[in-house]
Amino acid sequence: MENIHFKKLIYNANHRGMKETDVLLGKFASAHLSTMDDQSLLLFQQLLEEQDADILAWCVGQTTIPTHYHALIVEILAFHDQES
Repeated sequence: MENIHFKKLIYNANHRGMKETDVLLGKFASAHLSTMDDQSLLLFQQLLEEQDADILAWCVGQTTIPTHYHALIVEILAFHDQES
């Protein structure tokens, strides 16, 4: 994937409109996008198209994570657990 595409994804992950999702997605994107395969990048890009409130609800366990995002959300949460 091209460098400009990584930069766009990282920018979009950091500028969501809700500070909580900016932190959750932005820090993860900055740390992991360069090592993700094309399929994982596509899934992350699809996640960025979801509503912030939905993403946050999945991350804090308020609602069930859609099956296709489950592994990615778990990876994002594990990344933040390691940072703490």
